[in-house]
Amino acid sequence: MPSTTPTPSRRRLLQSTAAVLGVSALAGCGGSSSSTGTARAGPDVDPPEDAVTDPTHVSLRNPELAPIVVDPASETETPESDSDVTPQFDDWQHDLVADAERAEALEFADVDGADEARALLDGTDFESESVYVEGHVVPECYERRLCWVRWTDSDIETDYARILRDADVACGADDEDFVTNLIRIPAPLDPDDVRSYGPSSGSGRCRTPTGESMAAGEGEQA
Repeated sequence: MPSTTPTPSRRRLLQSTAAVLGVSALAGCGGSSSSTGTARAGPDVDPPEDAVTDPTHVSLRNPELAPIVVDPASETETPESDSDVTPQFDDWQHDLVADAERAEALEFADVDGADEARALLDGTDFESESVYVEGHVVPECYERRLCWVRWTDSDIETDYARILRDADVACGADDEDFVTNLIRIPAPLDPDDVRSYGPSSGSGRCRTPTGESMAAGEGEQA
């Protein structure tokens, strides 16, 4: 039976994800930023009226619990020993890609959907659009499907449906994967102005603004 304790190398990779996704750059260049992952009230809660329920996005999953989107320009520190590592498995990681130059510099791990993610970045008009990158740890037997996204000039909110993966997917109850979503936002947001991120998730299917239940996976695009 696989161990429920990540190996030191996996811990280090997960800890470095914050820098890989550019969280340090966001906090350093734009002042303070905050993130609060919450559980929504339940599957029957309708999305806010200003939420986009079918954003163009790509979801990438890494069974190695390791970074998926890598910014070579980000500086990451490697702990000298395992005692220096304090893994934050419940933390959500965030980045906002606001220009074509940075989008082109990003690199992807060898995971399913990487080509679609690159195509999403290449197809984004950064004069009028941005790409929000959000990463989080998910139990191996579950998915978090994006239900909606909404934003202002200073904050970004997302909501996910937590569902079981298909029965034919091999998984371990005590294992975890790292998942990253690239979400195209139809607005030219400035990373320096974004101060907070508010992901939430709950069980059941996503719902539309009209109150209808939407099967997980509907509305997902590359």
